[in-house]
Amino acid sequence: CYKYKTPESIFLPFMSANVTKIHYYAKINALLKIPEFIMDEKHLILEQYRIYNEMKESFINRSFMINRFFMIFSAVFLFSLIFAKMIMPSQFFLLLGLEIFGIASCIMWISNQDAYSTIIKIKYNAVIEKLEEDLPKAPNKDEYKELTDKRSNKRIILVKDIQKWFAILLMLVFLANTLVDIANALLSHILNA
Repeated sequence: CYKYKTPESIFLPFMSANVTKIHYYAKINALLKIPEFIMDEKHLILEQYRIYNEMKESFINRSFMINRFFMIFSAVFLFSLIFAKMIMPSQFFLLLGLEIFGIASCIMWISNQDAYSTIIKIKYNAVIEKLEEDLPKAPNKDEYKELTDKRSNKRIILVKDIQKWFAILLMLVFLANTLVDIANALLSHILNA
C-alpha cells in the first residue's frame, strides 16, 4: 500500500535539531515553491509570539525551580544551625560559619529573584508586547494591565512577593542569631577576663 508522505516526513531527516518550525517551513517554501505552504507575515508573527510565550513560561518554571533550590538550601543551613546550637552550643566558629553561609544564601536567593523578575519584565514582556502590536488581540498586555490594577488595589499578593519576604525573614533570623552569638561570645570573654 502506498503511503502519502508529507513534506515534513520528507525533509525532517535532513533538518538540524535546532531549526524552528518557521525556518523549517521557509526551507520547504524555498525548495518546493508550493503556494499552500507559504506563510504570510501575520502567521509568522503569531508563531514568534507563541514561541516567545513558551520561552517565557519555561523561564518562569526555571525561576520557581531555582527558588525551591534556595529555599531548601537555606532551610538546610537553618536546621544545621539549630542542631549545632542544641548539640554543640560552645562551638562559636561553627555557629558563626553556618550563620554567615545562611545569610549569604539568602542574599543570593533575593538577588536571583530580582534578576529573574527583571529579565522576565524586560526581555520577554517587552518583546511579546511588541509582537502583540501586530496581532488583533493583545492578551499579554491585558493580563499585565489587570494584574497591575488588582495590585494597586492591594487585592492580590504574588507568589514572588511571598518568596522574597520569606528570604528576607530567613536572612534576618540568621543575622539575629549572628548578633546574639557575637554578643554572647564578647560577654563571656569580658566576664572571664
